[in-house]
Amino acid sequence: MFLLARAELSDTVHPMDSVRFLDFVFNDQTRRLTQGDTDVAIGARAFDLLSHLISNRDRVVSRDEIMTVVWPDAVVGDNNLNVQAANLRRLLGANAIVTVPGRGLRFGLDVDTEPHVPEFSEQPSVVVLPFSNLFGVSELDWIADGFVEDITTELSRFRDLFVVARNTAVVYQEMPRDLREIAHELGVRYVVEGSVRIYSNIVRVTVQLIDATAGTHVWAETFKDDLVDQFETQDRVVRKIVTSLAPWIDRAEAKRVLRTAPEDLTAHGFARKAWAVISAGEMTYDPVPRNSAGELARMALELDPQSGLAWRVLAWVGWWNVYHGTTNSVPDSLADSIDAATRAIAIDQTDHHARRLRALLHFMNQDSESGLPELRQAHQMNPNCAVTLAWLGLYEGFYGDPSRGVPLVEAALRHSPRDPAKGSLLAALGFAQFTVCDYGAAAQTAQAALAESASSATPLIISSIALVGLGQIDKAKTAYARVAEIAPSLVEARLAGKWLSTNPDYVARADLFFRIAAGLDAPEAAEELR
Repeated sequence: MFLLARAELSDTVHPMDSVRFLDFVFNDQTRRLTQGDTDVAIGARAFDLLSHLISNRDRVVSRDEIMTVVWPDAVVGDNNLNVQAANLRRLLGANAIVTVPGRGLRFGLDVDTEPHVPEFSEQPSVVVLPFSNLFGVSELDWIADGFVEDITTELSRFRDLFVVARNTAVVYQEMPRDLREIAHELGVRYVVEGSVRIYSNIVRVTVQLIDATAGTHVWAETFKDDLVDQFETQDRVVRKIVTSLAPWIDRAEAKRVLRTAPEDLTAHGFARKAWAVISAGEMTYDPVPRNSAGELARMALELDPQSGLAWRVLAWVGWWNVYHGTTNSVPDSLADSIDAATRAIAIDQTDHHARRLRALLHFMNQDSESGLPELRQAHQMNPNCAVTLAWLGLYEGFYGDPSRGVPLVEAALRHSPRDPAKGSLLAALGFAQFTVCDYGAAAQTAQAALAESASSATPLIISSIALVGLGQIDKAKTAYARVAEIAPSLVEARLAGKWLSTNPDYVARADLFFRIAAGLDAPEAAEELR
């Protein structure tokens, strides 16, 4: 067989970025063939054959030339070429690869060579690029690859994220990285990069999140663990990475969507903006952020009644309105909110946020038999969500195994120590600590929560009852005075005995201690319950 040197082919090959034909997009640089939103599985030899035929689509390519390009370091028979051509015809259609008797093959489909501008997913979109191996042994590249694969898989549990598949990201392993170009090619906004180093039986993984479209750095953190068992260590580190990473994507996306003009928003855009507003103002007594979020969610539903995110927002808005007493009818708000959460779940059965919200609404509706199993299910669906884990800890303390409550909330904070929702996580911890009569820890946690959420009344509620538990009545009265000033409806509800739990021990102590902080009962009354 005549073998043509690769150098002699250089004038016949036309470089490509991406081209379209039929409903396929072929990208030579990223080595991707997609049909619609789906990656098409194609072998390396078939890909090389397709690439060469498309690059030279203006002529018939001889079999000798194809063999040299596709099998450069091997002498193989014509049957190998016939098999790969048949594979391409099976994937692309019988007319895609044309055999010209006695001369060779040519690409038979019309090609659109206009520059392809990928459409960004309406969801926050992210790719986890191959991590750098900094321990200097190429045979151990699989360790770094394992972190990337697991991080990609676990991020996909967050239903609000569009995550690029691992087999697509791996093509950038050996390529120079221009993050803006990668974002353009893949249609993503956010890029995750990282490195893995192993020394003295310690694994050290550094991860950073980049908004590639804006060229800004969003978040970075280093995670370390003992390398006793490779796979157990990898599981622990990946859980910490993903639990920390996902909320920062959500926060960056919230900032972006809040800057977007209303006329540029789609139904999903309105829903995303609503979620950003309620997430930022959830613990605030002022109902204005909640009302704004509810209005945006309803605007989304006018455009798309099947917006599960919009229904989820309405459920969350209702929960906080009931919590703060900023609703005209608690029964109506609870019924409407449970219905909204149920609609969101019907649209997406895997939406762990919606399941968590429906569980919390069941608790608020004094239905712990429905709430606790659903909250456990929400956590099982996405063990990487720190918010869900924190709420699970609180309600396990109320209705499940009280000994698990505080450790679960502490685990949420440990896995996501810089979580944008840290104030809410700390509030859950404070209530969980109060549940097991650890008043000193609850009082300290209340101060930490207040530092994170200065406009929130919730930490002041915790502080009031915890300080009475410690016998520090004057300080408890000071905390009560502050919360009574900023959240009168919430205080009125608590003084009326309306708490988030029906656990009799918790409610008895919380109710009496709060009344003592308000000066309505004598401090001595707390002695029997402390």
